[in-house]
Amino acid sequence: MSYRAIMLNKAQSAERVCHMANSNTTKIVRNVNLNYAKVHKAVKNDYDKVIFDLQVEFPKERMAEMSEFGTVRESKLNPGMFCLNITRPEKNKDGKKNTIRVLDSEKNPLKADIGNGSVGNIMVYSFDWNFGGKSGRKTILLGVQVTDLVKYTPVEDFDIVASEGETTGEAALDF
Repeated sequence: MSYRAIMLNKAQSAERVCHMANSNTTKIVRNVNLNYAKVHKAVKNDYDKVIFDLQVEFPKERMAEMSEFGTVRESKLNPGMFCLNITRPEKNKDGKKNTIRVLDSEKNPLKADIGNGSVGNIMVYSFDWNFGGKSGRKTILLGVQVTDLVKYTPVEDFDIVASEGETTGEAALDF
């Protein structure tokens, strides 16, 4: 083996070791908008998985920073802004229920529902995965600190139809 091949092999090995050493990271992402927060109770998504879910919204200037946590897309809620969703399964690999730590600005537990447009910080855990010949990077939500809470108010919705003869009625304001 040539000297160049040996040095290249050492450099690649060192890069792999460095990448592996940095593969599991916990980070706090500060000052993001919080939307569609499902952090107190896990819900079933469109793919039949029960997860905690939070949309994190930010300006275009933060796209590079935020892209390490997931797929960035344009926000439908606020044109000109960008977003990504960060999730966590309801249960871990051992079947134990996960929870999301939800705090107010003074680190007190927050039980209130989080309305769209609230501002806060999130704590995430990122790791590399390799399964079935595929690999990637996954980020899961560990906690949310709400620094500016917007009260969640449900939107008007259709009532359950009690009788086929009724054509009008009061709108329900429940969730």
